[in-house]
Amino acid sequence: MVNQIEITFEVIIHATEDKRKILDSIDELFEIKEQEFIEEKLSGHFGNPILLLKVRINKKRAEDFLKKLISKISKLQMNEFLQEIDMHFEDSSLFLRVGKQDIIRKSVSFQQNDAIKIKISVPVYKKGELTKTYLEILKS
Repeated sequence: MVNQIEITFEVIIHATEDKRKILDSIDELFEIKEQEFIEEKLSGHFGNPILLLKVRINKKRAEDFLKKLISKISKLQMNEFLQEIDMHFEDSSLFLRVGKQDIIRKSVSFQQNDAIKIKISVPVYKKGELTKTYLEILKS
């Protein structure tokens, strides 16, 4: 399964946020370097600049990323997430959102607002095995 895991890590940086601080924290926590990100410049509701940074990682590196991510989330929050895991699927991908401000503080927690989006994809050929497959990945 390791060779088939792909993770897309996506962060939105607003004009009022410190890009360097966010990227340094991501690098420190997950070993993702700034130069790995694809950068897209967008405009907000009032024309304010927004930066969308996206990186894809796969295979062994994706597995290592998941281990780091899971090790930094509280057991209580992880158990709550696993109980409602079915609500986080889109097609055969699993979506997580972690707090951007927590990342800056060098911690990780699930959050919906001001979040970094993490998409985990593995091939699942039978829809009935979707939950089982992701539970195995997240518990390993």
